[in-house]
Amino acid sequence: MNFELKKEMMQAKKRRSGRKLVKRTLLYLAVFLVLFIILAPYMWMVSGSFKTSLEIQAADVTRPHLEPRWIPRKFTLENYANVNKTVRMLDYFRNSLIISLGTMFFSIVISITAAYALSRFNFKGKETFALGVAATQMFPGIAFLIPYFILFTFINRYLGIQLRNTFPGMILTYTTFAIPFSILMLRNFLDTVPREIDEQAQIDGCSRFGALFRVIIPLSAPGIVAVGIYSFIMAWNEVLFAAILTGRETKTVAIGLLEYITQQQARWSGMMAACILVSIPVLLLFTFMQRQIVEGLVSGATKG
Repeated sequence: MNFELKKEMMQAKKRRSGRKLVKRTLLYLAVFLVLFIILAPYMWMVSGSFKTSLEIQAADVTRPHLEPRWIPRKFTLENYANVNKTVRMLDYFRNSLIISLGTMFFSIVISITAAYALSRFNFKGKETFALGVAATQMFPGIAFLIPYFILFTFINRYLGIQLRNTFPGMILTYTTFAIPFSILMLRNFLDTVPREIDEQAQIDGCSRFGALFRVIIPLSAPGIVAVGIYSFIMAWNEVLFAAILTGRETKTVAIGLLEYITQQQARWSGMMAACILVSIPVLLLFTFMQRQIVEGLVSGATKG
């Protein structure tokens, strides 16, 4: 009797193990399929950037010797070497770095002070201000294009300050777009930091600003990093305002890619190489800051 009971228990255990194995296998297959669907276009872009234009354009599935391949038939770095020849991509790359880093800096500074005030102080119109900040996210960016153009023209005409086709003008524009979301996210993140920490810092001799810069900001580093990366990527990828408000000396890589596509026409390998170069700063930021980004976004979105 005991032998039969043990046998049944062993068989039940094997069935459970088999079901777990099947579920795990299906899960891994699903994850692999999703990753392949997402990453395949990027992998093909990387592969195409090392191919000759002739190989990409002549690929034909009806001719076996010319069918598309993941591995280049003739590996070349010519596409990367020629990126800056027809379009000044490296100059545009520098311009985007200046604008994006400036946007990131001012967005962090302004959003920290505003979020700290909303999180720690009670003042008249506090909730109205917060609601107004949130309401700005409901409007499409294109609705502000003409007002910004008119504002820059007005300032140049009556104050003599040139903002169009300048780095300060573009940084100002992108900072105003990044600040509302940054304030809301940082406010929620600061709400998770106990107020007793502020009080303890003031008892130890810190002023309000001292407590903010010495205690609160270090504790809020993940949220600040998330805000900085969001601001950087928003300025790096934006096309519409860059097309209207920049000029020859301040064009960004987003506009450079459009010029490259227009001038190079069907040179797909060169376009892929240019896209790879443009993606490098964003990839590096995500690679080195991914833990802080995830922690900051999750804390800012789910706590408060």
